[in-house]
Amino acid sequence: MRHHKNVWMMLIVLSIVAILFYLFFWMLTTPYDLFPSDPERADRMLSAIKSILSRKSSQVMAMIISAILISSTSLIFQTLTNNRILTPSLIGFDAIFVLVQTVIVFFFTSSSIVYVNPYINFLVAATLMIVLSLLMYRLILRKNRNHIIFLLLVGMVLSTLSRSLATFLQTVMDPEEFQSLLIRTEVSIANMNTTIIWLSLPLMVLIVILIVKNFRSYDVMSLGESQAIGLGVDYAKKLNWGLIYIALAMSISTAMIGPISFLGLIAVNAAREILKTYKHFPLFIASSLIAIIFIVLGQGIIVETGYLTTVTVLISMIGGAYMIYLVLKENKT
Repeated sequence: MRHHKNVWMMLIVLSIVAILFYLFFWMLTTPYDLFPSDPERADRMLSAIKSILSRKSSQVMAMIISAILISSTSLIFQTLTNNRILTPSLIGFDAIFVLVQTVIVFFFTSSSIVYVNPYINFLVAATLMIVLSLLMYRLILRKNRNHIIFLLLVGMVLSTLSRSLATFLQTVMDPEEFQSLLIRTEVSIANMNTTIIWLSLPLMVLIVILIVKNFRSYDVMSLGESQAIGLGVDYAKKLNWGLIYIALAMSISTAMIGPISFLGLIAVNAAREILKTYKHFPLFIASSLIAIIFIVLGQGIIVETGYLTTVTVLISMIGGAYMIYLVLKENKT
């Protein structure tokens, strides 16, 4: 336990450093006079700095909320599937989000209230993602039987189908509409849906509380289905509710900052390697902090290098290489 606390403290310090880097590094790289002699110019500069910090603070909050939701749901999903390589994005949440946004722009245009209003857009996207997820669970997960592998196969097919349909609609779409859609579905500093933070924050707290309350059951479920049932865990019920929590969390994070497929894979497996434990609570704390470090520091690097790429590409490169390492490692054991 002492080792866990030391790791948590180190990750907390790194998280704070990453956040401070994101908030203030631009001040060191911007050529202007920090102490101008002209009072009016000083007031304008101070007002500009406050405006920038206010906007960046909202973006940091959005990234922190998304990082916690992505890491916690990835941790639970790996427990439910009994596989360290799988993440909720394999069920197709990210692809469904892109498809929903594409359909809205294609049929209603980018000037419609369903697309322009961030609250309505968030509610529509989140509702459709949750409904589709619940339909999959209802049709695939039968009472007292674990069809999680079949669920993954259907999810992968749905993900591929959603991406193909979205790509087709984007191909025949008006170029200006496509550019508007691209801004909404790609993660960058300019398009985070920070306007729904105060709607997402209480939902995140509720989901995290519900997940944390079941950590002891998930600890037992990590032993396997038959062992968990033998030890008194209502496996089917915990499985169904766990998947519902995942659907809710992924709909919130994806609608807020867009799809980031490999973040959960990196954060959870890095936490497992560092802590060497099966218990979900310390893994939840560590993986959440690691996810915050990756997404905030990654976005900071992207901004300060002039948007040469996106956070999605950066994390996908690291996550793809790490996934290959995990596959090779699993084959050796």
